[in-house]
Amino acid sequence: MHGEALAPHPTLLVDTVFDDEHLRRACLRGDLVRVVAGRYVRRKHWERFDARERYAMLSLAAHSRLRGPVVLSHASAAALWGFPRLGPWPDVAHVIDSSLERSRKSRYVSQHRGSVPLEQVLEAHGVLVTSPVRTAVDLALSAPFRQAVTALDHGLRSGLFTKDDLHRVLADLPSDHARKKASKAIEFADARANRPGESLSRVLMHEGGLVAPVLQKRFEGPQGQSAEVDAFFEEVGAVGEFDGMTKYRDSGRWSGLPPEEVVVQEKLREDWLRRHPEVRAFVRWTWADLRVPGRLVRLLRDAGVPLESARFHGKRAS
Repeated sequence: MHGEALAPHPTLLVDTVFDDEHLRRACLRGDLVRVVAGRYVRRKHWERFDARERYAMLSLAAHSRLRGPVVLSHASAAALWGFPRLGPWPDVAHVIDSSLERSRKSRYVSQHRGSVPLEQVLEAHGVLVTSPVRTAVDLALSAPFRQAVTALDHGLRSGLFTKDDLHRVLADLPSDHARKKASKAIEFADARANRPGESLSRVLMHEGGLVAPVLQKRFEGPQGQSAEVDAFFEEVGAVGEFDGMTKYRDSGRWSGLPPEEVVVQEKLREDWLRRHPEVRAFVRWTWADLRVPGRLVRLLRDAGVPLESARFHGKRAS
């Protein structure tokens, strides 16, 4: 597994109850951050965590207070395996507990009644966690379609599982309705979507009724360059590119180039792509565009991208 995707190690937790004078003073000074009741993290560690890592730490802390054969699952397992998330992480951990008669939720944890086959459980940081493929199927069952596809795209792209793996886990589910819901997300998922923004873009195009683009279409430039674009609508020669901005803000990490050089390279790339004989339109969008309902579809429609229904009726008429 991708070790770098896992959460901060639980040994960072200060495991105690709030009855120690030194602990009380440390909390008052702000040296410690309470994660859940009786579990604390030193602030110097907490402030280095991003949102996913903080939620993963909350999940580990909540798990440490539970007894019995509980397995971290759903969003908690997703955080440990490094799955991306659209929007904020939950404020409670998620576990599957085979000893429960019914599911229940408390201040820090949502406990799902059920069991997990041994082959779908792994150990990470000393706790049991649903495997990446089981985690992805649980998300396909429980999360909104947009979130499920984003997680599935990531797992397929990262090599955490294949579609055959997903369908094998799905086949064990007893509910036909549940299998149908999850199958829709699994079939739509595509390893060629390189980033969460591209995954969400694909879903919005689909929900907006647009024809499906070719993903990661490769173009050859006039001087031996090459480029793969996020989306290409062949019927109208329209290139679509999601710009997540990290290539500029964190250019040293991604390309080793200063931000101003990345901007220049991106401009040169776009210039020769626009002149390519197959390209007749070029559309860029950002996270801000994805957050406004209907904006992405309007941008692409303005560039001539047709609706799937128009393609269908055109073929039938001919």
